[in-house]
Amino acid sequence: MINSNEDADKHASIIEAKSTYGMFNLKMSTDYEVPENMQINFSKKRQQMVLLEGSIHKLKVDFNNKILDLKHKKTSIISQVEQMNGRIGQINTVLGVAEDLFLPKIDEKSEYPQKFFNVTDPEIDEYRQYKINRAAEEAAKEKKGKGRKT
Repeated sequence: MINSNEDADKHASIIEAKSTYGMFNLKMSTDYEVPENMQINFSKKRQQMVLLEGSIHKLKVDFNNKILDLKHKKTSIISQVEQMNGRIGQINTVLGVAEDLFLPKIDEKSEYPQKFFNVTDPEIDEYRQYKINRAAEEAAKEKKGKGRKT
């Protein structure tokens, strides 16, 4: 079937083409050059990182604003419920009905975790008193320890 050298080369090319069908390995060619717009260098990656950091920051700010809006909405709903409970209480007194009304509350610890770091004057006074008491206890223990050694 193969008559000459040329036919052998073509036949080998056809076999290679069939075996690599669907594989587009053009980048493996020795004369392949990456187009300018596809080349990646430090400045392009740095610019990409800055853009990504900016978009992440925007997402965080939007999320925080949404949370703040929800907190404001919750406080307004609670105030509306308080007003409605007041009106219901007036109606119940006229009717002579004793009824416990539900009043939603805000859990400060879970909804405002940043307040954990706020220190108030009573807390400072309490800590000072704690230190004084602890120093007195240690002094008393030390006095008892010295009295036993003699």
